[in-house]
This record gives sequence, C-alpha cells and structure tokens, in this order.
Amino acid sequence: MEEKRIDIQVQADEATLQGKYSTMAQVVHTPEEFWIDFFALLPNTQMARLLARIIVSPQHAKRLGNAILENVSKYESKYGTIDEGKSSPPQFGFQQ
Repeated sequence: MEEKRIDIQVQADEATLQGKYSTMAQVVHTPEEFWIDFFALLPNTQMARLLARIIVSPQHAKRLGNAILENVSKYESKYGTIDEGKSSPPQFGFQQ
C-alpha cells in the first residue's frame, strides 16, 4: 500500500528558528508516552539547565528513534564513525 505524501507548511517564531544547543538529553517513559528532556550542562558546575521537554506517543518515539538511527548511519557513511567518547554521561536529577 502506497503512502500519500502530505506537504505541511511549518510556522515558527524567530527564537524557535534559531534553535538551542543541547549537551545532554534524557528519555523517560510511561505506558502512554515518552518524555525527552534536552539540557545544557553549565560549565564548571554540577548543574544543567532544562532547555526543552518534548512529549510524544510511543509510536512517534519509535519513528523518531528510527529516523535518528537512519541519519546517523548516513552521516557516518559520509564523514566517518562518530566517536561517542570514553567518559560516561553524568548522572543528574532535578533541583529547584
């Protein structure tokens, strides 16, 4: 069965178009949804700033994961293997 392509016009304000650089991400889930938090680790501190929280359905999370894996594969084919680094990502929790 052939999927019909739908063209969608996306609108965004200037701040959103600039984007944000995230140094860490965390994914958690419930039976109904996945929560993806993007953080900026603050230099010389033990703190991270939450930049964005995206909540998606399990189905969309799977499609997103597959799209990321596909793009990483294309990137590595063109530019070489991505070195994930030797150190473990920091463990953190929310502080108020």
